[in-house]
Amino acid sequence: MYIDGDVLELDIEMDLEEVKTLQLFIQDRLNYIEEIVLLRSRDGVPSTSALFSLLFWVKRKKPSIKIEFLESMNLNLESYGMMNWVAHE
Repeated sequence: MYIDGDVLELDIEMDLEEVKTLQLFIQDRLNYIEEIVLLRSRDGVPSTSALFSLLFWVKRKKPSIKIEFLESMNLNLESYGMMNWVAHE
């Protein structure tokens, strides 16, 4: 996790404890974050689905925040292929 101005950069390989820490960090700073970028190495795979759950929660709380893979509704995970989803409001 790294914050640069109003952009929060997250590693896709965060474990559950890191996601819990991130949630506490974001709750107090959500008004100041304008964009969340998901970083991953070529072989990087998610360690837990908790990160995606948290990012969906963030988008729900602040719809104006930019989270690229949520807006495109897909994520290319090289090891697993393309991950797609459908959101219902």
